[in-house]
Amino acid sequence: MAIKTYIENDKQFWTVTIHVRSKIDRRKRVQKKLSKIPSEKLAIKEEKRLYREACREISVFEGKGLYWENVVDLWFVDLKEGLVNKPKDKSIANYNSMLRLWTSKWNKISVSDLSISDGKDMMRRIINSGNSVSYQKKVKNLINRIFNWGIENRYIEKSIASPVQGLSLGNKVEKIPEILTLEEIKLLLSRAKESGHYWYPIWYMALNTGMRSGELYALRWEHLDFEKNLIMVHEAFDSYSKMIGPTKGRYWRIVPISPSLKSFLIELKANSNEEFVLPRSKTWYHGDQTGPLKDFLRINSIKPVKFHTLRACWATQMLANGISSAIVMRIGGWKRSSTMDIYLRLAGVDVQGATDCLNFDTNSNNTENVINLF
Repeated sequence: MAIKTYIENDKQFWTVTIHVRSKIDRRKRVQKKLSKIPSEKLAIKEEKRLYREACREISVFEGKGLYWENVVDLWFVDLKEGLVNKPKDKSIANYNSMLRLWTSKWNKISVSDLSISDGKDMMRRIINSGNSVSYQKKVKNLINRIFNWGIENRYIEKSIASPVQGLSLGNKVEKIPEILTLEEIKLLLSRAKESGHYWYPIWYMALNTGMRSGELYALRWEHLDFEKNLIMVHEAFDSYSKMIGPTKGRYWRIVPISPSLKSFLIELKANSNEEFVLPRSKTWYHGDQTGPLKDFLRINSIKPVKFHTLRACWATQMLANGISSAIVMRIGGWKRSSTMDIYLRLAGVDVQGATDCLNFDTNSNNTENVINLF
């Protein structure tokens, strides 16, 4: 595949050339060319379209359909264009890494020749590498997702089943999430404040707002309304692409400012001339917000947790103080109630006091309601 530019009558044009060769018969190839394209953006679009057409023609010739690597390439084209969905660059990179790591053996195999034995062999390699059940399911779901997309777009025959379809994986054992207690939260903040730790303002904001790391990094002073005591959360920094874009859920939300947080922010603003609310660091810029937190917690004999755990701490404390799960979800930007169910169990507010009615004390001296039968 190639895109070239040329000048004609003092105007710039682009030309696209496509070569796709059969893996079965090297003499068979499909060549397509399109010239006089007015823009580079349109040339890139036409290159992808011609590549799809060439692959279809080759697959018809070969009779068995596309190779796995061809289907994956085509899927990534639609994924990057947002035609499948609109994932972040980091997610696309993770998909690419996952497929390259576990399905590279399939690249030169026609999708029609892939069988359940290929799927089992791949899953055994994943299991023997010590990966969790949740990771195994991610790989399985990704492959099924690509197969379904291939069938919908007529790259794969409907009669061809995914090589991992129906494979039974082990049951996932739910682990108790690591979380800081109220005493540990207070100790973390007091020690960080006393030592003048660089990350103290960031940790304080995370524990008082429940905002994600990228949302905190992108937070500007103009997003704060001190009259209404509200924070407008609608942007997030992506440490992979190094760009500020929409939040993870791709929608805006409002976070209330508590009286103590307001005092903290007013003092922080008085000592800052920056556009952004919180201090910047190379470590944070490159996506390592957990390292400094774990190091500080270990030094202070507090169990080390990830930075994202501070968000869970915020949610749990909100629930423990009587705030409804619906409100916590709305402020925190959660869409799935399953996540909130975990925090509800951690807080214990939904079952608190439920066993107070039980009393099996055999040593009780209360004989007021005992009837003498003799």
